[in-house]
Amino acid sequence: MESVDHKKRLCLVGARGAFLREALSLGVEILAVQTPEEYRGLPADLAAEVTSLVLDYQDTDRLVELVSALHAVRPLDAVVTVFEEALLPVARLVDALGLPGVPHATVTLLTDKWAMRRHLREAGVSSVLAELGTGRADLAAFGGMAGYPFIAKPVAGSASLGIFKVESADDIDRVHEGLTAVGLGTFLMEEFLEGPEISVDGLSFHGRYVPVAICDKILGPDFVEFGHCLPARLSPETEQEVVELVAEFLDCVGLAEGLSHVEVKLTPAGPRIVEGHNRRGGDRLNTMAESVYGFSLERTALELALGVMPERHARPEAKGASSVCFFAAERGVVKEVTGAEEVRAHAQVLELHINFPAGQEVPPLRWSLDRAGYVVVHADTADAAEALARDLAGRIAFAVEPKDFDTSAERDDLRALVGEIDQSNRLGYARPAADAAQERHPA
Repeated sequence: MESVDHKKRLCLVGARGAFLREALSLGVEILAVQTPEEYRGLPADLAAEVTSLVLDYQDTDRLVELVSALHAVRPLDAVVTVFEEALLPVARLVDALGLPGVPHATVTLLTDKWAMRRHLREAGVSSVLAELGTGRADLAAFGGMAGYPFIAKPVAGSASLGIFKVESADDIDRVHEGLTAVGLGTFLMEEFLEGPEISVDGLSFHGRYVPVAICDKILGPDFVEFGHCLPARLSPETEQEVVELVAEFLDCVGLAEGLSHVEVKLTPAGPRIVEGHNRRGGDRLNTMAESVYGFSLERTALELALGVMPERHARPEAKGASSVCFFAAERGVVKEVTGAEEVRAHAQVLELHINFPAGQEVPPLRWSLDRAGYVVVHADTADAAEALARDLAGRIAFAVEPKDFDTSAERDDLRALVGEIDQSNRLGYARPAADAAQERHPA
């Protein structure tokens, strides 16, 4: 690998943990842009090695003002992140500073799922029936047009939060109440795509796409992801269809450089795009890809941004397979967790993490961060990896003491959580529902 010249300077937005350590290993100077919470969680040894700029980086005007001033004194070579919540701020900086990266217009198109659906429909790429909704009447109208079931979800959400499946016309009241309860006055409605879901992580070099990690996805209740398996078990014909669709999708939205993570449904009518992102996939996919391909997606994001990664021309060869299995726990206060030492000692385990150790409360399962933990394994085949991950996850047992929960407070917490994760207010959707309806259906 080409070495990094003379202390290049990197602005890392959302700098934390292993990703920050990976950046430091490249021998670069780092301007770490962090929220106060991220800064407080930074280990002392890392804090001593970086220059920190602590602010709410969702205030992008302030972010651009401060980073531009620092850039004028000590020029930056790149701005990068791998975290969903920092993609739009990074894109603003890329445009403002004139640095290499994905432009704000493309990141906005990927973040705003309604804009993405309209753009794809106009281009004739993986068209999926979709409409914006603001109330019960819109749900009923969309069901009458698209049929049942269909999906209602945040316009710019993530982490499987706030997604509702409308099973029939009789289900509209329930879903509308659910959307209202979590504060989604404006939401996206999409036709339900039948079939298994996969994810595709890859790289783009000046518009030329190279797939890397194609993963099977295992869904749990309410669309929360409970596992992934790499490589996906696809026929060569289906895999080729998927790769061609993903490349067409990325061309359509204007993503010509860097990492991408694209979710695809394998429907009876062929593969269809669910959504895409200009980052690596989550849910331990970086660990899995490194296990199977010897290829760190996070390090790749840094090397691509700094211009020190040689261009790849082919997908790396898989060496074995990897799977992650998430597990849940009953609600209540955790008294004891058993089985972890046995599982961690297994020769094929790459990672084991318990989210709720003894003394912590297990919340209701609403989104990805409510899962109780995960185990990641390596095996010779995808089938063997998935079976082993499931088996080992099943050996982790939580002894939980039930308690009474304040359901009113939980509803408020969920509403606040959806508001925090959904980025639609940063994309111009923070309007009264009546105004949105008038704009879509003028008199």
